[in-house]
Amino acid sequence: MKVCEAFLVGRLGPVAWVRIAGCANQHNSGGLKDFLKAQFEGGCRHFVIDLEECKGIDSTFIGLLYNYARKMDEESEPNNGVEIISSSERNAKSIQKLGLDILIHIQSDEEKWSKEQAMVRENIGRPLPEKEQTRQERAEMVLDAHEILMESNKANESRFRDVVNLIRQDMDSDCGNV
Repeated sequence: MKVCEAFLVGRLGPVAWVRIAGCANQHNSGGLKDFLKAQFEGGCRHFVIDLEECKGIDSTFIGLLYNYARKMDEESEPNNGVEIISSSERNAKSIQKLGLDILIHIQSDEEKWSKEQAMVRENIGRPLPEKEQTRQERAEMVLDAHEILMESNKANESRFRDVVNLIRQDMDSDCGNV
């Protein structure tokens, strides 16, 4: 099994932690999608995403996180949610410009998670296995993420409408070839 070195995952009490080193994008987020889904279905309602060593994020990754932030927000429980810690200004702006920092909380208070962050960094050592996705699986993940981004903020419709239409057309043409 191939290992994706970009994602280290684990659990600290009721919080699922993801530490990203490298880039987080549509090409390597399939395993992360499965991890977050398993954590959510297992009752975890608090995700902390450590971006200190993250070189860049794309809209698919952001849409994946926003999907869970939205689900947690619908439950209206305190301490539920998705938090970004140790983000570069560039990565934070990628989330903010899509208007998603309302539910994806970008922590500027480095003290809030400092003890836990140090403990996690010392002990989180389970690399997330890289998920080999078929073209269809990747297209569905990218499509879902971008539809969520469009639903979340009307301004995102103009940004992603063409992407969504192209993915749908591509998926439709692939179905005809099956």
